[in-house]
Amino acid sequence: MLPEVKEAKNWWGGHMWVDQGKRYIYAFQAYLTESMWYNSDLLRPEEARSYDDFLNPKLKGKIGFLDPRTPGAGDANWSYIWMVKGEDYLKKLAAQSLFINRDQRLLAENLAKGKIALVIGLTHYTFLPFIRAGLPVKPLPSPKEGTYGTAGSGNLSIVKNPPHPNATKVYVNWLLGKEGQEVFTKAMGQATRRLDVDTQWLKDVGVLPAKDRLTLKQFLEAENQSEERLEKVREPALKVSSKLLD
Repeated sequence: MLPEVKEAKNWWGGHMWVDQGKRYIYAFQAYLTESMWYNSDLLRPEEARSYDDFLNPKLKGKIGFLDPRTPGAGDANWSYIWMVKGEDYLKKLAAQSLFINRDQRLLAENLAKGKIALVIGLTHYTFLPFIRAGLPVKPLPSPKEGTYGTAGSGNLSIVKNPPHPNATKVYVNWLLGKEGQEVFTKAMGQATRRLDVDTQWLKDVGVLPAKDRLTLKQFLEAENQSEERLEKVREPALKVSSKLLD
């Protein structure tokens, strides 16, 4: 690997890994998620400042949720809510006649067309076509209880004995270099940990880059993607989602 990739000083937080052994899954992004969006014709952001506001009768049948029974931002949001609000709250939320689906495009379309007022579990890149079309979809500011930290799509693993090891090295050097991280950040709307890549602009799409807004301690307290959190938070929350939603 090139020095600019290997040197921990180039990365906010040094080298960070998802797995407890710190060997297999490298996390090159870190941010607070922007995975709650609202239709500005139907909902004002001040009406959804707390997770408790999601229980408003006005929102019954008007909340979409990326299926929390499958891995992804849906179960990451669900498990974070379970962690900060508990199972009793999730029972009340499930009683809001949630529109649950695994199809991100369908959920985004329903929000853009005003069939739902709020959606949980989708990210900026899913909404890009609707934003460019001028439709009333906007990222919801983080509720007062907070939101989870993640590497999003920014996790990297390399299979053992790849068929073209030199090509693998070239790709990884590019991806984790400055140019690759600039391209990835702009394409995904997610925040790299590279200190020499600008991420300040992401606040305009509801993303809070860890390196611009948080201490390392704050991010580690909020993150919901590590192997440890999978075992202690997401797996128990998954059992709750299966019980309430199946």
